Amino acid sequence: MDAPLPCSEYTRVRLPDLFRSFLKDQPRINKHYEEVRHESEEWLNSLGSFSPKMRARISRCDFSYFCAIAAPTAPRDRFRTLCDWGNWVFPFDDIFDNGELRDQPKQAALVLDSLMALMLGHVDDNAEPTGLRAMPIIMAHDSVFRRMAVSGEGVRTRFARAMQKYSTGVLVQVSDQFSHYTPDLAEIVLTRRESAGVSPLYHLVEYAHGLSVPGEVFASPIIKEMEVLGMDMVSISNDMLSYLKEEREQVPHNMVAVCRMRGLSAQQSFDTVSELLVACYTRWDELESLLNQDSSREPPSESVTAYLCLADSATRQQALQYVEGIKNVVKANMYWSFKSQRYFGQNGESVRLSRGIDVLVHPAYLDKNTMSNDRCVQGMQRMASKPWKKIPKQ
Repeated sequence: MDAPLPCSEYTRVRLPDLFRSFLKDQPRINKHYEEVRHESEEWLNSLGSFSPKMRARISRCDFSYFCAIAAPTAPRDRFRTLCDWGNWVFPFDDIFDNGELRDQPKQAALVLDSLMALMLGHVDDNAEPTGLRAMPIIMAHDSVFRRMAVSGEGVRTRFARAMQKYSTGVLVQVSDQFSHYTPDLAEIVLTRRESAGVSPLYHLVEYAHGLSVPGEVFASPIIKEMEVLGMDMVSISNDMLSYLKEEREQVPHNMVAVCRMRGLSAQQSFDTVSELLVACYTRWDELESLLNQDSSREPPSESVTAYLCLADSATRQQALQYVEGIKNVVKANMYWSFKSQRYFGQNGESVRLSRGIDVLVHPAYLDKNTMSNDRCVQGMQRMASKPWKKIPKQ
């Protein structure tokens, strides 16, 4: 993709520099990646009765590579569970993204309720699954959740809550499609924060690495904000990197597409979304510096201590381990996006180096989705006025 396509229907846009902050560092890869990748893909294919086309898509997607970066030191058995969830999530997510349930909220709600039933304790774990719960893709996820029991109820409860938020985000997305409602930029950032399925990965990595994170860490304001920033860094970058694929599939629930629907050019749209990502990077660096502060040298002020809400150095070390997992998830998404063939086919490396992609001048979704300029401007103003919190003053 070194030269623009010789067609007036396309225009060349330049991606931002995505490898900033901690993303500059090369990722570590789990040593079990190659072996477990094939096992996991075969396991899912054996359960799902997928078509040859879907099997090929799962293999090209290679989400086990993502997992290998997200959990670089996980033992083989737990790494396998993480890979099984990762290979599961894309065919499941595609049902609602561009599949048969993309604009069917009632049916989508039934499937999502079936997905959540075991995690929320609504069904007997020992009972034979019936109805939608007998769908192979639901049974596959039930298997993953059962395997997480070895980590204790805390991790499984956090994972279940994260999956519930993911399901809510997916349903909002499907409902918008059904009602032909086009969210503004502020709205879609909130929806994608959940529907991108990032927060479940935090707790899968927590499980995979066998962390023993005390509950107070998850109550800390700084940890809560870093969790949100991680979700946003993944979803914002993903909407830029997946744009070509979603443009071909006429999928409008994408931040770049929303900007284009408000009248911005293709390059202006990518630039607008990239500004959100840069703000995330900047805020992350501020928070990580605060978290790493050596309190024995210079005790933090009362306001900063309250924001950290981490009682002692031992608890802070546990928090740092959890935060490292968030960083690995964000890093995994970035490096996997260019290695996998899901978004750029075999051109991932050339796109990463050139940062140039060819997009349609007038994609089909622009004819189907319109947004009032006033509502678009209001959405942009909301994003600009309060994108993320400010650090308490020392």
